[in-house]
Amino acid sequence: MAVRVGMIGTGWVARARHIPSFASHRDVQIVGIYDRHLEHARRLAEDVPSARPVADLDELFALGPDVISIATPPWSHAELAIAAFEHGAHVFTEKPMAMHTVEADAMVTASQRADRMLCVSHNFLFSRAVAAGRRFIADDPVRYAVGVQLSSLKRRLPSWYQDLPGGLMFDEVPHLLYLLDHFIGPLEVEHARFRGSAGSEPRTAEVLLGGAAPGQITMVFDAPVSEWQVVLSSDRGVVALDLFRDIAVRVQPDGAHRAGDILRTSAKAVLDHTTGFVASGTRLALGRSFWGHDVLIHRFVDATLGRGPVPVTSEQALRVVAVADRLVSELAEVPARR
Repeated sequence: MAVRVGMIGTGWVARARHIPSFASHRDVQIVGIYDRHLEHARRLAEDVPSARPVADLDELFALGPDVISIATPPWSHAELAIAAFEHGAHVFTEKPMAMHTVEADAMVTASQRADRMLCVSHNFLFSRAVAAGRRFIADDPVRYAVGVQLSSLKRRLPSWYQDLPGGLMFDEVPHLLYLLDHFIGPLEVEHARFRGSAGSEPRTAEVLLGGAAPGQITMVFDAPVSEWQVVLSSDRGVVALDLFRDIAVRVQPDGAHRAGDILRTSAKAVLDHTTGFVASGTRLALGRSFWGHDVLIHRFVDATLGRGPVPVTSEQALRVVAVADRLVSELAEVPARR
């Protein structure tokens, strides 16, 4: 039996991530695409013959979708998800999950009341880089975790990010939060520092985190290049997760740090990066790079069919929203302290 999917939103993430990932699952049929501008829905539906383009939500729900996929600005997620639950559909939604914990809690309550699944797109958890990082670390506990994000404002960005509290920080920090929550969480904010605030948008953010191990996040929002990296330190060595290139590099313990030790660890790191770059580059050239969206969405579809658990639990998602809430609150106090 096919899982009938209704798509809400027609922007880049819907076109390049959600729809290809759902469409590549053998048990999925995309039955409808909604956008309040019908011409946008029609344009996207040209590549999905089974999908009916609609500009009315009731018309989308009338198609009887088993799953609603939400790829709209964050302030619409809660309302759309709750409506989907009321119509008996499971929900897959983009991050940020919601604008604050009150909305996020309402989404979870609605999913429980309807006995439907809610899954937030924590896609990098299912990327090849993170999977390799887990293998490298195995059962060895992470002793320290660092997330670094450099964002160039010249790259592709959502047109609406400046309308968010904290601007680009609010839109992008969930990626680093859910990754660090996975490796050292649950997280607590111990200290946050913001610089270069223009209104509510920082130019830099530095966050010290507590969890099972300490962690740190550094974000720069006007960098000349875009780089997203997570570095994990354990007794087995250090693992660097290059999220954009979808590569994991392991640096093993270097003993006395003599010349031979340095050459050995350097050679291993270069080998990991080179083989990872070739594999990732090949997938990118062939149009097969989805940075975990495909694996996550396939597992979500399987969960709706009773073939496994929901891949991102509501508890995980709520923890990320709670930390993001704390950062927005800290940021709001910056002008007052100055």
